[in-house]
Amino acid sequence: MPSPVRRALPPLTLAAALTGALAGAGQAVTVTPGDPQAQRQALGGPGFNLGNWMPVVEALPELRALRPALLRWPGGNVGDENDLTRAALQTLKTNWTLLGEPDLIVQTRVFTRGGVGRAAPEDAAQAVRDARELGLRVAYWEIGNEPDLYATNRSDPRWTPAKYCATVRSQRAAILAADPQARVAGPATSNPGAFLDEVLRGCADAFDLVTYHLYPTDGGATDEAALASIKRVTGSVAHLRDLWADPATNPTAQGRELKLAVTEFALSWRTDRARHLSDALGGLWATEATLRFLEAGVRPAYFALMGVGNHGLLDDAVFPRFGYGALREAAQLRGQSFPVTGDDPRVWLHAATDGDHLTLLALNTSAETLPLTAQLDGWQVIGAKTVTPAGVDAGTFPTALNITRPLTLPPQSVTRVVFRRAP
Repeated sequence: MPSPVRRALPPLTLAAALTGALAGAGQAVTVTPGDPQAQRQALGGPGFNLGNWMPVVEALPELRALRPALLRWPGGNVGDENDLTRAALQTLKTNWTLLGEPDLIVQTRVFTRGGVGRAAPEDAAQAVRDARELGLRVAYWEIGNEPDLYATNRSDPRWTPAKYCATVRSQRAAILAADPQARVAGPATSNPGAFLDEVLRGCADAFDLVTYHLYPTDGGATDEAALASIKRVTGSVAHLRDLWADPATNPTAQGRELKLAVTEFALSWRTDRARHLSDALGGLWATEATLRFLEAGVRPAYFALMGVGNHGLLDDAVFPRFGYGALREAAQLRGQSFPVTGDDPRVWLHAATDGDHLTLLALNTSAETLPLTAQLDGWQVIGAKTVTPAGVDAGTFPTALNITRPLTLPPQSVTRVVFRRAP
């Protein structure tokens, strides 16, 4: 739930002077606080999809630095194609422990081809028993993965919203019989849309957590269209909250709180295409989406933590991509959200207060260097760092900025500025 408004903060004023062509030489672009009456959201950390194929132990310091607050496993289509076995859960236990035991969402299997595989309700119940015996604390059992694609991508037209709802209810009953305290999530659709809406119309009461995925492009959009797709983050959340509140579209769960998680997201779904996925724009979009979800009170799990073709913050050889450096800086944004707005849409801004400190995160999506001057009444800058694609490629990130000089936002970068309350 949103935290109470903090009224003790002094007014915040920020200004950025643009030297690029968009605004003209010398013209100032001003960034100011958002609505001072707006409620503050208590920010958690980012989440990620984890798979047993990922060599977590080989990059443990790097992965711990992301401060993951949520892991979703087994990640992607792996859960559609492999059974939930005790051995697989044991491997998960090892990696989950190494990563600090964050909240855990485990996906059950519901799709089989030709009846081959363990997807019966009893199989889900056995996984619950196995997880408990292994000492895995599972926050939610997510029923299936992208069931809206089974009819087309997997050539099984029987998979309608009604069939999925029947599957959810049967698995939920078996899971709760094995553990009455268990909680159930779904439907984990490939994107928000008609299938998700129909599932909620038919069986919203079966879910303790509503989940979906968000992949706005296939990597073929223009840069401008790709960046503009960020509006689908808040747009999808608003749509589901409206749908949930309406008895006509949610007849089975009126009066219940809507809890949301996005258990996969990235700018592009095309694993075999680097553009807008493992490049700078993909990293900027993923970081911005993570922060927007968190500020909206939605749990995010980026796809993926590491090693899935062009998906993954670390590549198949465990080298960091720009998105890793960007999200590592974003993971430092903790405390109470502090809305800020700016009149240059190319710079995405976020801020948070934590005791006597305020952190500003500026994501420069443009190809220009933007000088930034920060004037914060009652606060003083105590440090600033920036992450650039070149710095990540060179293994020299983040770069500390000289705060005695005017600050600048490098092209396609993430910059973190930290303030301390002045004495």
